[in-house]
Amino acid sequence: MLNVFNCYFPPHDDIDELLNELSDFNFHNSFNLLVGDFNCKSRSWGYDSDNDRGRKMSEFMASNNLSLANIPEYGPSFISPINVGFPDLTLISTTIFNYIKNWGILDMESHSDHKYIYFNIVIEDLPEADFFFKSKYGQKKFTNYLKKHFKIWKLKLKKITNSLYLNTFIQDFVEVVKTAAFKTLKKKPKKSAHKFSFWNEDLRKSRNKVSKLFKIYMHNKATNSNVDTVQRSGCDYRKARAEYKKLLLFTKRKAWEVYCLNYNERFGNLFKLIFNKLKSNSSIGVNPNNNPNNSIQDKIAFIMDSFFPGQSPGEELNYSPILGPIDPLVLPDLEIVFNGLKGGKAPGLDRIDYRMWRAVYDLDKIFMLDLCNLCFYFNYFPKCLRNARIFFLLKSGKDPGLCASYRPVCLLPTLGKIVERLFLLKFNRWLDQNNIIHDNQYGFLEGRSCDLAISKIVETIKNRISNEHLALVSLDIKSAFDNMNWPVLFNLFSDLNVPLFYVNFIYYYLKDRQVFYVNEIFETSRHCYRGCPQGSVIAPIIWNIYINNVLKLNDGELYVQAFADDLALIIGGRTARVLEANTNLALASIARSLDSLKLDLSVQKCQAVVYRSVASQKLSKRNSTVLNRKPTFKIYNTSIRVTDSLTILGIIIDNKLTWSEHINSLHDRMLVLTSNFNRILKTEWSVNKDLIKTWYLTTIEKALLYGASVWGGALTKNQITRLHSIQRIFLLKLTRGYRTTSTNVLNVLTGLPPLHITAESEYIKFQVWVRRSNQYNNIIDNVQLDSNILIKNIPSEVKYIAPPPLIPDAVCEVYTDGSRMEEKTGFAVCILQNNQNIQNYLYKLKSYNSVFQAELTAIRYAANWAVSNNYKINIHTDSLSSIMALKSAGSKSKLVNSVKNDLHLANGLVGLSWVKAHVGIEGNELADQCAKQAITSGEELDIPAPRSYLNRKLKTYILNTWNTYWSTYDSASGVRVRSFIKAVGPKFLIHNKILIYFLSGHGPFPQYLHRFKRIGSPLCACGLVGDADHYTFDCSLTKEFHLVKPADEHKAFWFRNLMSNSQAIGKMTQAFRISNELCDSLTRDGGN
Repeated sequence: MLNVFNCYFPPHDDIDELLNELSDFNFHNSFNLLVGDFNCKSRSWGYDSDNDRGRKMSEFMASNNLSLANIPEYGPSFISPINVGFPDLTLISTTIFNYIKNWGILDMESHSDHKYIYFNIVIEDLPEADFFFKSKYGQKKFTNYLKKHFKIWKLKLKKITNSLYLNTFIQDFVEVVKTAAFKTLKKKPKKSAHKFSFWNEDLRKSRNKVSKLFKIYMHNKATNSNVDTVQRSGCDYRKARAEYKKLLLFTKRKAWEVYCLNYNERFGNLFKLIFNKLKSNSSIGVNPNNNPNNSIQDKIAFIMDSFFPGQSPGEELNYSPILGPIDPLVLPDLEIVFNGLKGGKAPGLDRIDYRMWRAVYDLDKIFMLDLCNLCFYFNYFPKCLRNARIFFLLKSGKDPGLCASYRPVCLLPTLGKIVERLFLLKFNRWLDQNNIIHDNQYGFLEGRSCDLAISKIVETIKNRISNEHLALVSLDIKSAFDNMNWPVLFNLFSDLNVPLFYVNFIYYYLKDRQVFYVNEIFETSRHCYRGCPQGSVIAPIIWNIYINNVLKLNDGELYVQAFADDLALIIGGRTARVLEANTNLALASIARSLDSLKLDLSVQKCQAVVYRSVASQKLSKRNSTVLNRKPTFKIYNTSIRVTDSLTILGIIIDNKLTWSEHINSLHDRMLVLTSNFNRILKTEWSVNKDLIKTWYLTTIEKALLYGASVWGGALTKNQITRLHSIQRIFLLKLTRGYRTTSTNVLNVLTGLPPLHITAESEYIKFQVWVRRSNQYNNIIDNVQLDSNILIKNIPSEVKYIAPPPLIPDAVCEVYTDGSRMEEKTGFAVCILQNNQNIQNYLYKLKSYNSVFQAELTAIRYAANWAVSNNYKINIHTDSLSSIMALKSAGSKSKLVNSVKNDLHLANGLVGLSWVKAHVGIEGNELADQCAKQAITSGEELDIPAPRSYLNRKLKTYILNTWNTYWSTYDSASGVRVRSFIKAVGPKFLIHNKILIYFLSGHGPFPQYLHRFKRIGSPLCACGLVGDADHYTFDCSLTKEFHLVKPADEHKAFWFRNLMSNSQAIGKMTQAFRISNELCDSLTRDGGN
């Protein structure tokens, strides 16, 4: 059942009273829809600022399981001759939020200042395609089946002489792998995957009983049975129905309780359920010809035709491949690719996932190497691997009735993706060696990030703003990836002299490509003649080449930056008129460049921000940072919007570079993220709060602090206050404390540092680790840090180091070990020959070095010793993490890669194996003793500090800054909490809300309720002031539940003991229950 509330909040009435009245309804255990004029201002629903009513309304929504359906981009819902606004809200229970569709504002006469708002509540599930293989289990049966056929396929592989036979071979081989999967692996329907279920046999029997009694009752009525029989059957039916309903509700609640308690792994099913990661919004809401009777087939055909309309003039790809040479792949290339595959990725039309191909590779690595090398030899991407399965995702906040609101995503065959990754290894090296990609491209490139891109924009503005006005323009390319023109792409390849192999491979990759939409009802397909297949591996780098000419417009005065298809322009001028002229010339130049690429700018989405020069500000009467007249910028003779702020890569940049607009926008994000917790934060048996705290730190805080490496450096007092109010939404939800509880107090009681301090630490980390700034050397004690290096050009043989465990004819057996005790680190290399210890090397590292660094350096020292003496040795280490780091191709640490390089030089001389520690192996025990000795007496060796050292120092910085900030908080609740909790700590967390009531003083107490005018007197019924201490220690009404009152100097020790004393907490709970009943009676009696 859906409860519908039509609300009106008078603008001058007390918002607290209105919300308290609304809170009397139980929003947690029902489906609710609230619509009406709430007269609250918040950025979340379209206003340019928040007021106190809006903030309290947001907190009410977050704490009552309500989500906002409004789309601010659709404009104001209130328009009068003197004002416009967004007071009309549509709120719906979070659990059914996905069912609200097509929210909008009607542009028609409403005979009122308010416009009509419309929306649909639709429950329609689009059928999905069948099942997936449970490839994580049963792989032995899978590989045993393939073994029977491998000999034949290896012979067939040797007989391939051209690309046609190769395509047929791969197609048939994929079918064999697919058959092996069907015969040996279990299948799981997609719809039943990861779903919460409560249905059981008792419910089924009860439901059937109700159905049977209902039929009897209706039969008796229809056949005009005597009154007693009809009434008796009716009573039996209604009684059974009531019992069934009671059992249904009980079973559902109990099942959810058990589900929450049993799925407490950090990022398991419950985490995915809360953050909506189990189900994407894949329903199709387009409505061709406004026909309400359109079938699913009609909708899919319409949206497929929109994205894949067929070939247009100028899209004919006239290219004749000529075979080009390429160096063959080596086994380390395949090791890097296969080791980097992720098991959870969705398969394509063939349903074969990465785990299956990994099993095939492990079965015969040389076979897979020869197969991939044939693709490279023929410069050919197999046709059978080009077809993709497509589905459409609705973009957040977009109108589901428009095709442009959907993002097409392709699921490609996983074998094809493996071949793509191998191709990319070689193609990236060639692009880097020839310096093809412009330095101002920040998307899809190693060592580049959104933070770096924004940082560069801000840095450019600050460097140039002293003497010239500047314009920052955000440029949006219309359907960029979908409109990439293939003939233009190949002309660019020709201009860049791209080798034949790469051009041929990409040609075959794009040619004869089809996309298929498949579900349980039907299947339809379209040919592709343009665009990058979204979801493919090589599409991003192809796009970077395609857009590269636009970035070549950079000339010092004109600065163009790209992050994939997002363009940003910075241009200057000494005067406002010169700025306007220069900007329009730059925009025209960019538009022409894009036109040559068959791309268009979406003028409606382009925006600009203008910065007044510092020199001009000093000459103005009020030192104004804004020009007296906004310049006019045009694209295609159409003006673009000049605003006070714009969004680039998810970060709002304002015309004063204060970041206030961005920080204010975080309120909406917190509201959405916190609403996800409504289903699990409402009962005592809910998910463990330590787990929820972990989710906050790993998910919510990370989302809120996105870009803090740019904006977190110098926050103002107002911005800090704003961040407090944003974080407060979650803190109230976690603690279930009273809405009036201080945010600083909530920070301390949950062990969650204030956001502004965490944001500052993110800024410092970026400056120290990425920018290598010396400004914060005092935090890291002027220690030299390790660094990340670019690894894409490192040969695979050096990137992937896997020496054999043992080599024959070894002269020596070498045991290495690292040790760390009492903040001191060292390592030892012990050399044994014929079971005799002939030499030991002991080295002492700095206190900031880690055991991992010590273990790696010991292995490197042993390898270098073998090379310098030209000895064959076997190295034995008990550090499995070091061996795994050497095998990992993704490590960017300069130290790790230097060790890899030294071991590569020792190829053929060194074997490397893992031994278990402390099990009596003589060499390992010797190395362990020597490593401990090296801590004090070893020769000193300097190694840069690891990144973990920086992280530790930043945690200390956060804690010290937080303690300082907390010690200056002098409110009544702050002083009270500080008397019980002397110092803040990130590991601290109070689980019981009763303790929060006691510490904060904000709870069911007359003194507190009187303070906020809920009752007329602060006195208890016994005549004394009714606060938390009164009911815990003194009140005669709670005498049997009293605790011993501690002296002031013992309060901290007393409270530490109280937290672990369940009996004492139980007494406090009973005492506060009495105080709550007293407050309820005073409220009913009008506070007298």
